[in-house]
Amino acid sequence: MADKLVELSKWDNRPRDSMSMEDMLYVIDNNRTCVFNRLRSDGHPIGAVVGGGLIDRGIYVSTNLFRAAYKNVLRDNRVSVVFDIPDMASVTVIGRAEIVDDMALVKRFFELRGLHAWQVSSGRMTMDAYMRLAFTPNRRLFRILPEKFFSSDMRTLIPRNQD
Repeated sequence: MADKLVELSKWDNRPRDSMSMEDMLYVIDNNRTCVFNRLRSDGHPIGAVVGGGLIDRGIYVSTNLFRAAYKNVLRDNRVSVVFDIPDMASVTVIGRAEIVDDMALVKRFFELRGLHAWQVSSGRMTMDAYMRLAFTPNRRLFRILPEKFFSSDMRTLIPRNQD
C-alpha cells in the first residue's frame, strides 16, 4: 500500500450520506437486494441474500429452521443487514436479531414481500403459488433491533457542475 493516500477524485473520500429516517425506511421496504450478515461459530462474518423489509416500521428478514443463520443467531445475535435499490441508495443496519416465531407475523411478512417478488410481479408465478413456496411451517423471521444506520445515496454522486 502507498505510504501516503492521495485523493484522486472528489468521490474518493466523500463522507457517507445522511439520509433522513423516512428515506432509509423507504429503501429498506422497497429493496431489490437484502444481504443478511451474521457471525459463524468460529467468529467469521458471513452474509447471504434473503428477503427483507418492514412491518409497521419494524425491520425484518426471513430465515428458516434449516439455515445456518438461524443457529448462528441463537448463539450470537450481532448482525448487520444491507438493503439496496440499485442506482438509487443503500442502507446498512447494524444491530441485533431476535427470532420471531409468531406464524401470523411470518405469514404477513411473506404476503407483503410477495408484492415485491420478481416472480409475482413478472407474472411467472401467482401470489398463491408464491405463498405456498415462501410460507411454510419451517419459516421464521429475524426482527432486527437497530443500533446504528448508515446509508449511501447514489443520487448524490451525480455531479452538479462538470468541472
